[in-house]
Amino acid sequence: MLNNNLFKKKSVWVYCLLCVLCVLIIFATVKVIIVGPSDFIDECLELVGGGTKQTWVFLVAGSKGWDNYRHQADVSHAYQTLLNNGIPVDRIIVMMTDDVAFDSKNPYRGELFNHPNGSDVYQGVQVDYKGEEVSSEHFLNVLNGNKAAMTNLGSGRVIESKHRDNIFVYFVGHGTTGILAFPENYLYADELNNTLQSMYSDRKFYSMLLYIESCRAGSLFDGILSESNSIFAVTAAGPRESSWSIYCIGEDEIPDVCLGDEFSCTWIEDQANLGKLYPLQVNELVEKRTVLNHFNYIRTSVKLSNVMPYGDFSVGQNKLSAYIGKSPEVFSKNPYHNNGGLSFIKHNDTIMSSSKFLKNTYKPYHIKQQYNGKNNSKKQSTIYNSIMRKIMDRVFSTILQNVIKQLPGFVEHVDDLKDLPSNLQLNVFPCYRQTLDYITTNCFSLPKNTYSLNEVHVFFNLCTRVIDSEWKSEEFYVLFEQVVHNVCSKNSSTFSNLLKMIDIY
Repeated sequence: MLNNNLFKKKSVWVYCLLCVLCVLIIFATVKVIIVGPSDFIDECLELVGGGTKQTWVFLVAGSKGWDNYRHQADVSHAYQTLLNNGIPVDRIIVMMTDDVAFDSKNPYRGELFNHPNGSDVYQGVQVDYKGEEVSSEHFLNVLNGNKAAMTNLGSGRVIESKHRDNIFVYFVGHGTTGILAFPENYLYADELNNTLQSMYSDRKFYSMLLYIESCRAGSLFDGILSESNSIFAVTAAGPRESSWSIYCIGEDEIPDVCLGDEFSCTWIEDQANLGKLYPLQVNELVEKRTVLNHFNYIRTSVKLSNVMPYGDFSVGQNKLSAYIGKSPEVFSKNPYHNNGGLSFIKHNDTIMSSSKFLKNTYKPYHIKQQYNGKNNSKKQSTIYNSIMRKIMDRVFSTILQNVIKQLPGFVEHVDDLKDLPSNLQLNVFPCYRQTLDYITTNCFSLPKNTYSLNEVHVFFNLCTRVIDSEWKSEEFYVLFEQVVHNVCSKNSSTFSNLLKMIDIY
């Protein structure tokens, strides 16, 4: 009888435990459906003392100089918006040359504007790396968390993320086939990919989101970025097209200055205006919005280029707020709407594309008379740029022609190399990098002359022919270096400033 009672009591306890277990399973299932598997795991880990998931942000303007005003304005506005979205200041790292706000041409000294109706976005921005510290090498070291390499440089801060943290990287600047441009050097797609792969293998993040604004930005990821490494990249343009600047001031075909870029302003203004546009639904919208939701909004809103997605699409299911924070507040004290009153003017120049506002549709950001396009210095600069462009074109053409002459049947004509490549093989990049380094060393600095970004893809095509042929890379390098030396030494005697050419657009 006693044994039967014990058995009954045990049965009741087992039954109760099973009921509790069933309730917990149902609860967990519902919770996963509501918040998603990632957030559910985070909440469970927090309950058992596993720590909280953090977000790290890296904002980069890869250019310098007054002509590139828009890039530093974009980054400054992004900084203010993400700070307002609740991202802690100690987890936002900013890299930009910081030479525009106090440029002598700036009529609003110490201020930057990202929209003609906007307020100053520069005030309070904490720049970690500026001037000559803005380089591809330092970019990769900060991204990869290489603190030792950044000792005695800027703030010395790097992304110190752990395996459960998210990372958001926003780069805006110039670019071309397989390249993001920095003021003194290039960042190549294979270098970026190697760093991302290394970070993934070393479990330095849970997931990563990259927003890249440059011409041909898609070429850095198309067919290159893994689809299963928890990294998702959104680019302002595809592999073979330009990205575009907007809010340009000036009456001439060539604007005096552009305040922003279309892709950048689209995603930043979307965040800044959520509370204004959706005052009643903003909390619900922010809570439910995913990375792919935001991508779809940007892609349909950007009109002048094709916004492209690459990498691991599972990241797209994550909440956008996991990367850029969340807030119903409106950053700008003078909020504005994009009411469709823009008249876009396209230019053939890949690098300096622009758009203009229709007259009388906004409170103008004025450029003082002495800095507008009507003075002699601007005309002289335009003439100088035209001459230097012709020199560059001639140098590139002569180098290619002389290489082709020594490789019978290798390439029929220089024009065969001028089409933008449809896909970029990673094994071509060492040759690509080597050829461009030879030109920079012997002729003129390619990174310091933005115009060259329109042309350098021909050398990628040349290198692709080398890799696909029976030529050994070492033999080709010797030949190419000799040709470059001969061509540029002759031009150097004719144009004494050839090696000093800088800032040619």
